[in-house]
Amino acid sequence: MENTKIENSLKVIEDLLKTEKAEQAKNLFEELEEQDSVRYFLLKGNIEQKYQNWGEAINAFNRVLDIDPQNTEAANNLHLIKNILNFWNPDLLNP
Repeated sequence: MENTKIENSLKVIEDLLKTEKAEQAKNLFEELEEQDSVRYFLLKGNIEQKYQNWGEAINAFNRVLDIDPQNTEAANNLHLIKNILNFWNPDLLNP
């Protein structure tokens, strides 16, 4: 029973994120007990990424890869974050 409730909550959070309701998704996510699952950490990473909490997002996506080394969503998100953090615009240095 408890597992079904958690799965339902994760589904609701995924739907909220897809419809750009990040604040609601974050609030609901914070009420959950931590799960050692790919789905849980993907959601955590996606929420942290929305709020530009890069360190937390990186940790969450790395945790996904610890559980499932072949997870392409986590790998792609890590690559995206790395590109964001490494972004450099020379025009900003030469006003």
